[in-house]
Amino acid sequence: MKVGVFLFYLLTLLQGFGNQTTSPIDSTNHWLKLVRTDENLDLKKKDSLLKKALQASLASKPSSLLSISSAALGSGDSSLFRKYNKQVIELTSKLREGKSHAFAHWDVADFLKKTVPDSAFYHYQEAYNVFQNMDLDETTNHYPGRLLIAIGNLQDNIKNYTESEKSNIKAIEYLEKVKRPDQLYYAYNGLGIAQNGMKKFDKAIEYYLKAKEYIIQMPRGKYFRSYLTNENNIASAHLRKGDFAKSFELYSILKGRDSLLLRNPGLYAIVITGWGYAGFKSNLSEFEESEKAFEKSNKILDSLGDEYSKARNYEYHAQVLAGKNDTLGAIKKALMAKVIADKTMNNDRLLSSLKLLTTIDTKNSATYAKAYFDLTEELQQKERTIQDKFARIRMETDEIIEENESLAKQKELYAGIALILLVLGIGIFTIVSQRVNNEKLKFNQKQQESNQEIYNLMLSQHGKLEEGKKSEKKRISEELHDGVLGQMLGIRLILSGLNERNDEAAIEQRAELIQKLQELEEEVRTISHELNESAYEKVHEFMLSIQELISNVQKSTNATIKFDYMQNFSWDTLNGNTKINIYRIIQECLQNSMKHSKCKNINVSFKSSEKMLNLTVTDDGIGFESNKAKKGIGLKNIISRVKKIDGLLRIVSIPGKGTKINIEFSGIVAEPKNPKPRSSRKTIQEQVNQ
Repeated sequence: MKVGVFLFYLLTLLQGFGNQTTSPIDSTNHWLKLVRTDENLDLKKKDSLLKKALQASLASKPSSLLSISSAALGSGDSSLFRKYNKQVIELTSKLREGKSHAFAHWDVADFLKKTVPDSAFYHYQEAYNVFQNMDLDETTNHYPGRLLIAIGNLQDNIKNYTESEKSNIKAIEYLEKVKRPDQLYYAYNGLGIAQNGMKKFDKAIEYYLKAKEYIIQMPRGKYFRSYLTNENNIASAHLRKGDFAKSFELYSILKGRDSLLLRNPGLYAIVITGWGYAGFKSNLSEFEESEKAFEKSNKILDSLGDEYSKARNYEYHAQVLAGKNDTLGAIKKALMAKVIADKTMNNDRLLSSLKLLTTIDTKNSATYAKAYFDLTEELQQKERTIQDKFARIRMETDEIIEENESLAKQKELYAGIALILLVLGIGIFTIVSQRVNNEKLKFNQKQQESNQEIYNLMLSQHGKLEEGKKSEKKRISEELHDGVLGQMLGIRLILSGLNERNDEAAIEQRAELIQKLQELEEEVRTISHELNESAYEKVHEFMLSIQELISNVQKSTNATIKFDYMQNFSWDTLNGNTKINIYRIIQECLQNSMKHSKCKNINVSFKSSEKMLNLTVTDDGIGFESNKAKKGIGLKNIISRVKKIDGLLRIVSIPGKGTKINIEFSGIVAEPKNPKPRSSRKTIQEQVNQ
C-alpha cells in the first residue's frame, strides 16, 4: 500500500478518536455489531460505521482487521465488501498481519468463484502462498490443504479436470503429512468429481467410497450432511455410468430416510428426481411414480427458489416421456429445461437439453444441432481462455516460489564467497577508478586543446577583421590626403594671396573658393556617412562562428535549426573565455538534441536584458524527466562551463514535449588593455547651434 494512503488512514484515525471515551476495541465490536444486526441501516450509514470500525481496529488490534471484511461481506452489498476487503488486504500486507491477509484473500476468492473464476483463482493462490510461508500450529495447519481443495473445485467448474485432479492429489499429500484426516473427505470427494467430469465413472465411485471412510473423522455437525452428499454422489455416478438398477437401489435408500427432507430439502428434491429417472430406465418403478417424483421435486425447488436444479428435472421428465412415445410432451418438457437452463446459465444442462431436442424434435433438429455446436464451441473457447489465465497465474506464482528457493540457496553460497568478492571488488574498484581518472585527464586535455583551437580560430578571425580595418583606414587616409587635404591646401594658398586684394575679381574668386569649401564639406560628410553605415552593417565575427557551427550541424541531420540574436549588441566585445565556453555549450546542446531527443526542430536564441545575456536552446524531441535523469558527461560539461562564466543554468524537460535549456550570464564586455578617457565631443552642427 502506498505511504500516502497509510498516512491518510492514520490522520483519519487520530481525528476519529479525538473525543472518544470508550476503548477502540469496544468501539470496533459495537460498530460491527450494528452493521451485522441493524436491518434499518442504509448503505451510506453502513459505510460510515465500517470506516469507524477500521480506524478503531488500526488503533487497537490490527489483527482484527479481518472482521471488517467479514462484516462488509455480511452487509449484503457487493461493492461495500470489495471496497473494504481491498483496504484490509492492503493494510494487513503493510502491517505484516499474515493470517488476516491470507483470510482476506480467501474471502474475496470465495466471493468471486462463481462469477469471476480467474480472479478467484488468483486470490486462492495468494492465500495459499501466504499460509505456506507461515508457521502454522495444529489448529491452522490444514489451511493450505483446504485452499488446494478449493482450487481443485474451481478448476472442476471450468472443466479443467486434469488440473483439478492434480490439486486434489496435492491436497491429499499435504493433509496426510500434517495428519488431518478430517479434511481428507473433501479432497477425495473432489477427486471423485474430477473423475466424474472425465467420464471415468468407476474411478469416480472408487474415490467417493474412499471419501466415505473419512466421514467418521469429521466434526459431528458436518457428519450427517457429508454422509448424505457422499451417498448422492455415488448414486449419481452409477446413474451417469448407465447402471440404473444400482442407482435406483442407492437412491431408494436415500429417499427412505425420513430426516433427509427435514434436514436438507434441496438434496431430497435432487434424490427423488434421480430415483424417478433411474427407476423408469431400469423398469423398477412405474411411469406414474416417476412423474409424481418429478412434480414433487419441482414443488420443493419452487419453495426453495432453486430454479437452477429444475432444468435437470424437466430434462429427465422429457426423457421419460420420450420413452413412453409421448413426443409432444417430451418436446414441451425439453423446451422448458432449455429455457430454465438458459435463464440460470446452467450451461451443462443447456447443452444436454439441446442434444435431447435434436433427437426428439425431428422437424427442428437442424436448428437445435446448430445451436448445440455453436454453444459447445463458445463454451470451449471460454473454458480455454480461463484455463490459460489459470496457467499464467500459476506459472507466475511457481516462478516466484522457485525464485525464492533459488535466492535462499544463493544466500548460502554468497556467505562463503563474500570475503573473496569483497577483496576482488576493492581491487576492481581501484583499477576502474584509476582508469576513470586517466580518462578524465585525457578528456580534460582534449577539451583544453579544443578550446585553444577555437580560441586560435577566433583570434585568426579577429586578425582578419583588424586587417580589414587597417585596409579601410588606409583607403580613408588616402581619400583624405589626396582629395580633401590637397584641395584644402590649394584653397589656403589662394586665399593667402587674395587677402591683399579687394577688387571685384578677388571677391568673385573668394566666392568660388567658398563654393569649393562647401563641396569639400559635402565630400567629408559623404565619407563620414559611409563610415557610419559600415559600422552598423559590420558582420560580427563571433556570431559568424556560431552560424558556421549551426550550418555544419544542419548538414549532418534532418532536423531544422533556427538561429536568431540581437543585432544591436556588440557580441565581439565579449571576453575570449566567455565566447569559447558559450560556443562549446551550444555545440554540446546541439549534439545532445541530435543524439538523444529525436527532435525535428531546434531553436538557438541570444537575448539581452540590462546587464545580463540569455542563451536559450530548445527542441521538440522526446524529452526526459529532468529530476530523475542521470547526468552524462555532456550535461556535466555544460554545468561546468556555465560555472566558468559565472552563469545560471535552467533545464526544463517534459517527456513527449521536448527540452529547453536556458543560460543567463553577465554581459560585461572585455575592456581594452590601455583604456583612454572618454571625451565628450560635439558635432559641427551642435557647435554652430551654440
